[in-house]
Amino acid sequence: MNILSQSHFETANGEAESGTGGFRRSLPDFDIIGALRRQMWVLIGAAGIGAILGLGYVMQATPIYSSSASILIDAKNVGMAATTALEGTLAFETGAVDSQLQIMQSDKLAASVAQRLGLQNNFAFLSPPPSLLGGIAQSFRGGISSVVRVISGAPAPTSIEQAPEALRLLVASNKLQGSLKVSRVGRAYVFALEYSDRDPILAQAITGQYVNAYLEDQLDSKFDSTRRATGWMEDRIRELRSRSLAADQAVQKYRADNNLVAASGRLIDEQSLTDATTQLATARLSLDNASARYQRLKEIVDKQDTTASITESAGNPNIAQLRGKYLDAAKLYSDMKARYGDNHSVAIKATKDMAEYERLIFEELKNQLPGYQSDVSIAQSRVNSIQQTITDLRARSVSNDSAMVKLRGLEQESESLKLLYSTFLQKSQEMQQQQSFPVTDSRIISDPSLPIVPSGPQKTAFLIGFIFIGAAFGAGIGGLREWRDRGVRTPAQVRDELGLEFLANIPILDQPRSRELNVASIRRGKDIKFGKPELSATINSDAGVLREVVDRPLSQFSEAIRALKIKIDLGLVGNKGMVVGLASMFPDEGKSTIAKNLASSLAFQGTRTILIDGDLRNPSLTRSLVGSPKRGLIDVINDRAELNEVLVLEEGSGLAFLPGATRAQQGNDLFSNPRTHQFIAKLRQRFDVVIIDFPPVAALTDAFAASGVVDGYVFVAHWGRTPRKSLQEFFDNNPRFSEKTLGLALNKVDMKRLERYGSALGSAHYGKYAEKYFPSK
Repeated sequence: MNILSQSHFETANGEAESGTGGFRRSLPDFDIIGALRRQMWVLIGAAGIGAILGLGYVMQATPIYSSSASILIDAKNVGMAATTALEGTLAFETGAVDSQLQIMQSDKLAASVAQRLGLQNNFAFLSPPPSLLGGIAQSFRGGISSVVRVISGAPAPTSIEQAPEALRLLVASNKLQGSLKVSRVGRAYVFALEYSDRDPILAQAITGQYVNAYLEDQLDSKFDSTRRATGWMEDRIRELRSRSLAADQAVQKYRADNNLVAASGRLIDEQSLTDATTQLATARLSLDNASARYQRLKEIVDKQDTTASITESAGNPNIAQLRGKYLDAAKLYSDMKARYGDNHSVAIKATKDMAEYERLIFEELKNQLPGYQSDVSIAQSRVNSIQQTITDLRARSVSNDSAMVKLRGLEQESESLKLLYSTFLQKSQEMQQQQSFPVTDSRIISDPSLPIVPSGPQKTAFLIGFIFIGAAFGAGIGGLREWRDRGVRTPAQVRDELGLEFLANIPILDQPRSRELNVASIRRGKDIKFGKPELSATINSDAGVLREVVDRPLSQFSEAIRALKIKIDLGLVGNKGMVVGLASMFPDEGKSTIAKNLASSLAFQGTRTILIDGDLRNPSLTRSLVGSPKRGLIDVINDRAELNEVLVLEEGSGLAFLPGATRAQQGNDLFSNPRTHQFIAKLRQRFDVVIIDFPPVAALTDAFAASGVVDGYVFVAHWGRTPRKSLQEFFDNNPRFSEKTLGLALNKVDMKRLERYGSALGSAHYGKYAEKYFPSK
């Protein structure tokens, strides 16, 4: 293999990571724009159908009118009407507010509204006339129901007019709930009610009745709950009253039975013990004082303490008088002594008087000692008496302790029942006041409106929706078509998915036509015909497309064949007597047409070229060019005929054609036969290019068998028909064949449609400039 071809496959193999043969590179990016362009008319058609259906629906749809009202939950009223502070707080919690929404949409409220307006007897409301589409759907459902009833033997349904009132009320309630919308306005404590109906007046009436029914339901709910709570409390109050009285009587009886008499809320023994304790403390204080006075006086008398005796006698009149005289004598003594000395008679007399007065004072004090001693004895006797009393009271208190424990329990029970009875009585009075206080926690802030303009159906939105649905359906169909499009269409698919070199886009040709003279044949002054006329007197009419490059050398097809020839020259540059095989996956992909025109193009330019029909089982090329020859390729290889005897020449181009047999006379091992290899080697020496038209590789293995003598393969695929997956699996499973494949040429390409697949070749080379370069198109 040449350097260019080898480099191509090394690059491809270096990029590939998956596939057995290493030729599948990667999944290409999906061309969304190209897919939209290809499926544009499908999308437009589906959207158009959707628009027609939407327009028909909008034109026959019945107008719907909506009446709305707003309700506010009033915080002030909630606080006034709440029976407890907790109830008022919970009323404004989010869960409680959402619960009000459920109440508005409840079955009970709907049934109340239906009964208020008599909707169970309004047959126009219960069974309105359907719209056109609704009538069709209803008829369709009715037909299905009839078939089901016939099969199952079920009875026919009763009409709404003949249904019982309870059932009609249920139907009316369900219709009300289905057409009612209740929503909370943001985070505010405001509810928006909206009811929709065909009749605007009825819609307003229903909305108004919904508001009234909701407010009355709140009042009834509060009244019922208060009434039930009041009844329960009255029963509890009667029970608590009787229990409280019984408990109080039990306390009094227990006191009397256990002699637990109380005064001022305390037992007498307890009070006496307290008083005796206080008296004992006072008596002991008096005893201490009396004892102290007695001991002091006795100490003064025993010690003959003049100073102390005078201090102690301050409270005695006799002692006070004697003391005064004693002081006068002492003063006189001091004066005389100071004037005349101690030996003066007056001073001596004063001294004697002082001694006498002192004696008299101590005598008086001695006379008081028995009285002090008596006070001590009396105080001691009082203390002993009080202590004995306390001892007796304590002994009696100990015997009453067990009785007091039970008494305290009875008293606590009695007090608890009294407190509970008082609380329930007060609460009952408050709840009785609530029953006569009709305040709701909601109020109307927007009265039900009378709708004038229909609120539905939204014609523009419905029309756009139908168009969108139609377009979406069309997109689905288009996507399905794209998914089902598994053929090879673009050079990018050839390179990215197959890992092959792209060779050419060969345009589709018209139906076979009568052979025409072209410029070249006129210039040579003769028609183009084959030599050896004994093999074929005339050219078959089917040979028109096989002579395209000869008859119309300036056509798009001829240009594509020349581009293919250039790619082959670049791929096999330097090879002398190169052998090129043309193969395809399946029959009818135009491989033989490409092989004949490629060979004619090479021969027309002066290259010694031979074309061999290698499809021995179905030699269509031979039949198209020379009809039914007597001898062919197998005869030459087996030496039953000379090459020059079998070879057919095309005048005007100089192409040599070696036909095959009508039916293969040898198995698929012809091209693996050494005689065939020798024959090909001889052809290399005689011709510059040997082109072999092999049978499809999906059916026969002739192309594989000839890989030893073929320098390169040109693989032909039908544009948009040959599955990419089949090609991928083939090249992945046959790496040797893949290595010798020069590339892939797309045949029967629709150049106008190619532009929709994002190919630059389709839009630029073969698009709007085609008429300038291909005037004979």
